[in-house]
Amino acid sequence: MLEKKIIIDGLNINYFQSADLKENETVVFLHGWGSRAVHLRSIFEDLSDFIAVDLPGFGESELSPASWSVKEYASFLKSLLDKLEIKNPILVGHSFGGSVIIKYLAEGGSAKKTVLISASGIRKKSLKSFGYQILAKIFKVLFLLPGLNMLKEKVRKKFYQAIDSVDYLEAGKMTENYKKIIQDDLTDILQRVTIPTVLIWGEKDCDTPLWQGELMQKKISGSKLFIIPDAGHFSFIDQPENFKAIFLKQI
Repeated sequence: MLEKKIIIDGLNINYFQSADLKENETVVFLHGWGSRAVHLRSIFEDLSDFIAVDLPGFGESELSPASWSVKEYASFLKSLLDKLEIKNPILVGHSFGGSVIIKYLAEGGSAKKTVLISASGIRKKSLKSFGYQILAKIFKVLFLLPGLNMLKEKVRKKFYQAIDSVDYLEAGKMTENYKKIIQDDLTDILQRVTIPTVLIWGEKDCDTPLWQGELMQKKISGSKLFIIPDAGHFSFIDQPENFKAIFLKQI
């Protein structure tokens, strides 16, 4: 495995690749939010032809000065494939990486096949989530009162942990990107993914629940959904042998 650097859209990008790349056979990996390419090593280390990239702002790749939505990340993917002259790849995305692939394909990007692992992108609004937004605004006002400001960080941390939004809490320099990304619901563009699609989901995924995988399977014509028992959001870590038994047969 080789670690390399490349300039894409003016950004210094880090990526890993196999010793040789073959036209029309390269598998391109995109990691999830808060992760990096090397975290997918247990998957791509068995392949002879792959690229695994640190997305801008993650791992060793440079963050864009302007905040990005899923659309900009999808445009970055196109630029990366063009610059590396990778045609008709197999695209593999975990979580956020999966949503980037969905957007790329829906916007006319080309690929031979895609494997989406617990892909994010379905952002259905609910009464519960609306209530959380109201609470967040109330807390923001309360913390302006004298004497309460010192409690701000402690209460803020407890609140976001309670609503399973630790990604927002830990976004740091990526906060503005995160705000844009979670507002982008990809549900209505799923039917525009027309290439062969494989969905792999952990049965006990709490970050992108199984019902989201089932919805994607219904929306993406001809797609296949594989469910891994006793696995969560990182099914390739929770159940590595079961995951590989599925994955390696599908690429």
